[in-house]
Parts: sequence; structure tokens; C-alpha cells
Amino acid sequence: MEEKYDTYAYFWVADFNCEPSKITAVIGLEPTRVVLKGESLTNGKTRQRSFWEFHSSLPRSESVQDAHLSNLMKALIPNAREIRELGLIYPTGINCVGYYSNVNPGFHMKKDLIQQCAQLELSIDFDLYNIN
Repeated sequence: MEEKYDTYAYFWVADFNCEPSKITAVIGLEPTRVVLKGESLTNGKTRQRSFWEFHSSLPRSESVQDAHLSNLMKALIPNAREIRELGLIYPTGINCVGYYSNVNPGFHMKKDLIQQCAQLELSIDFDLYNIN
């Protein structure tokens, strides 16, 4: 059976009540995706929360979650102080998502990656799914 992967990781800021460009200016990174509270969804409902997202630049075929997380750290660590300060105002975090068919490769976080994550003072969520 062929193994297939759809994996990604992203830093997020939620529930902001300002223009997304202000978040961008504070962090110094262009968002990959922005959604705003009140936007219409395809099911006829409206979005209940705003999100500003900055995604790993690795392809979604990269199976290893720690590679996506390391890629994010390269962009986020230079802005660690700003990210920590933003986290005092709005909910912030990192999500790591993986959809795997047949095999879940797991992940390993080296000590330096754990230390970098700790510098940002963010929660990190891992959503790992097996699909067939």
C-alpha cells in the first residue's frame, strides 16, 4: 500500500479586534491566511472567531511534523519577544496537523527544538489522523 501524507504546521493569533495588518506589523511576518469574525461560511453561518495564520513553508507532503515545527521556528524565533507580548493580549499558539494513510511516522523533538518552542511561550497542539 502506498503511504500518503498531508501535514502542515502553523502559528496563529485568534480573536483579535484590530485590522489584521496590525498583527502583521507587530510580528513582522506576512500571514499565510487570515479569516475574520463575521465572514459568511458555506453552510450559511457566520465565522465566530478571527484568525491570523503563518504556515510552515515546507510542502504538505513532508511527513515529519518536527520538520514543519523547525521550519516555523526559523521564522518565529527572531520575533520571539513580539510573539510573547502579543500572547498577553490575544490567544496564540501553534497547530501541527497530519493526515496519514497506512503509516503514522510519529515525530521526535530534539532538545534545541523544545527550547526554541519554550522561548515563544505558546501552546502547541498536535492533531494527527489516520485516513484510509
